[in-house]
Amino acid sequence: MENNYNETDAAVFIHKHLSSQMQQKYTTEQIEYLLDLVYEYYDTIDDDGNDTDVNIVEMTAFINQNVRNNFCSPIEYKEVEDLLNADNAYMESIGIFEPENNACSFDNDDIVSMENIIDDVYALLPEHIKNRYGKDNVFDILCMECNYINNTDYEEIDEDEMCEYIQQNAAEKDMEISVEDIKNILDVESSFLGEY
Repeated sequence: MENNYNETDAAVFIHKHLSSQMQQKYTTEQIEYLLDLVYEYYDTIDDDGNDTDVNIVEMTAFINQNVRNNFCSPIEYKEVEDLLNADNAYMESIGIFEPENNACSFDNDDIVSMENIIDDVYALLPEHIKNRYGKDNVFDILCMECNYINNTDYEEIDEDEMCEYIQQNAAEKDMEISVEDIKNILDVESSFLGEY
């Protein structure tokens, strides 16, 4: 069994193993291009010297920021997961690694918990919020909230300070959002989680 990774073969294999929606959205050539960006992202985190799990939200943002003009549609974080899973299946198929040895994790603890609730929280948001921000934007905001909570030294969370933190981090991702909109999103999330 050959065990050399071939990007073109990988793209063909992956395209066949994606959902019909993704097959319609992306050509094999576009899948190969998206894979190149995935591996560019891996290179950027390797350069940082961090031995941490891959952050799907950051990877998705990196891919979308680096896609050549109009080459393909932006990709959503769940589609990135599907792409990575299909890529793993390709590597298993050519013997690069055994399925039981595949301990790759594509997300951190915050993302796992957010993934479980994002669809429900987004569905509950007021229409004016949904008109301004996509599901991936809201997902980013909820992850920023988790990062703030996990890294604060205080027992009591200062909501205004947290909203400022989220607003600054959102600006770094080229997302403009008001404190009022952030509070609105966090209130919906809290209500959904029963933390009134």
